[in-house]
Amino acid sequence: MTNSFADTLKSGGFVVTAQCTPPRGASAEALNACAGVLNGACAISVAECEDGVRMSALAACSHLIAAGAEPILHLLTRDMNRIALQASLLGAASMGVKSVLCTSGRHQTLTDARSARGVFDVDPIQLIGIADAMRKSGVLEDGSRIEGGFDILLGTDTNPFSDPVELQVIALDKAVASGADFVVTQPAFKLDKFNAWMELVRARGIHERTCIIASVMPLASAEQAAGLAAKYSHLDIPDEALQRLQAAEDVRAEGVAMAVDMVRALKSIAGVRGICVMGDDCGAAKDVISSSGIAGS
Repeated sequence: MTNSFADTLKSGGFVVTAQCTPPRGASAEALNACAGVLNGACAISVAECEDGVRMSALAACSHLIAAGAEPILHLLTRDMNRIALQASLLGAASMGVKSVLCTSGRHQTLTDARSARGVFDVDPIQLIGIADAMRKSGVLEDGSRIEGGFDILLGTDTNPFSDPVELQVIALDKAVASGADFVVTQPAFKLDKFNAWMELVRARGIHERTCIIASVMPLASAEQAAGLAAKYSHLDIPDEALQRLQAAEDVRAEGVAMAVDMVRALKSIAGVRGICVMGDDCGAAKDVISSSGIAGS
């Protein structure tokens, strides 16, 4: 790994992360391989059962730490109440996890576990507030004191491509006011929409109070792109992307090239302080990071 995510973020540097999805099994082999492949990233962002049952993100983080990587733990308010969330925060800190992303997660009806019941005891903004109070005052929500120190970076996600975008920015402002140190966007496929969102972010000065990390996703095929666009409207994948993939001789290389172009464009936008490469293909994420020249930046 290059300079750590926590150190780079605190120093105001440009952060580079990549997402890793835990396996549908108990073997850590894929996680260890991912840690080796993604050594150009500051940290590996570990998703928590977004699309159905997988190894827990907390367990995956422990394997990544053992493999020499710095993980960012995702905590989903969909699946746990405030007691379990606080317990996971303490457990993560005890294992050496330095950063946590607080998110609601996809609704269970959009996953392979449609019959599961959501919890939603608190929302991500409330969770950030609880965790921020834990690290500032050393007090849990029930009033009891934390034994020993608790120091962890807090983040959240946001969608620049969901209308009305003004409401997205208002919610983001509340999350930052509650203590979010970094913000990870949904993957960008339309630069004009991202720019319009960033104008609103800059108008509120949000970029001066938190680290904005823009995401990209290298698409593997036209079929994948069409499937994602149909299932997740918030991704807002343009027809042009599908057409480029359909016409490409090397589809994987074209998907990486489109992501590299987007990385370079996003990095030049005022207020953007980092990149996250999303997707299940660690090799493609590595190619995006190395080809765009952001490794170690």
